[in-house]
Amino acid sequence: MNRYFLVLLVGLLALPGCGKKDKYRDIDTKNIKPWVPKSEPLSKYGNHSPYRVYGKTYRVNNHPNGYSETGKASWYGKKFHGRQTSNQEVFDMYKLTAAHKTLPLPSYVEVTNKKNNKTIVVRVNDRGPFVGDRIIDLSYAAAKALDFIQDGIADVHIRVVKSPRDLVNNPITQGSTYLQLGAFSDKISAYNLANKVSQLLGIETFVTILSTSSGTLHRVRIGPVESESKINQLINQITANGISDAKVITE
Repeated sequence: MNRYFLVLLVGLLALPGCGKKDKYRDIDTKNIKPWVPKSEPLSKYGNHSPYRVYGKTYRVNNHPNGYSETGKASWYGKKFHGRQTSNQEVFDMYKLTAAHKTLPLPSYVEVTNKKNNKTIVVRVNDRGPFVGDRIIDLSYAAAKALDFIQDGIADVHIRVVKSPRDLVNNPITQGSTYLQLGAFSDKISAYNLANKVSQLLGIETFVTILSTSSGTLHRVRIGPVESESKINQLINQITANGISDAKVITE
């Protein structure tokens, strides 16, 4: 089960797992394995752009080198431990990871707690937080290392130290035509369909989340698609595999 949007998109909303008491496994921050930042390939999942959450549109940053920001950080832990992140890795709250709304996945970010000047490097592999004015959602281990578990929220400065190596040659597409395979109120049904299509056809399939007056929709999509001939080809492939509700969406 994803937290965000498969590519959220499958996330699901990075609500912080914070509380006033530390009820998690006690860990010595000195024993947490640090990251050695490196330029990894751009994740196949989690980088769809643009995407919408709670009626707001976000665009993934194609030029993250040198990016920095100051704002509030929250943290998440046990509620999402073992679930899929937006790029379909497994969230481990005891690793130094994070969720960000617009940085490409995966990115390595230096985070400094302005209250105590403690600094760590986290690997961004998830989307969020979509709550208030928070700029980053850190794993339990990352929040522990920065010493704000009890506070729940911290004022931080973040700075990108490494981003995916193939952004220049393969920038994140900002297209607007998609093939939608279905829209579900049940996120598990949406993710199951997205995974099925990805495995059957070897096509990147993502899920976006749309909040409506009647509830939340999880939309399974392929794209952006650049030509009508490609759309027709995809429809033929999908129909041949028993998926008959595909339709073209322009946004």
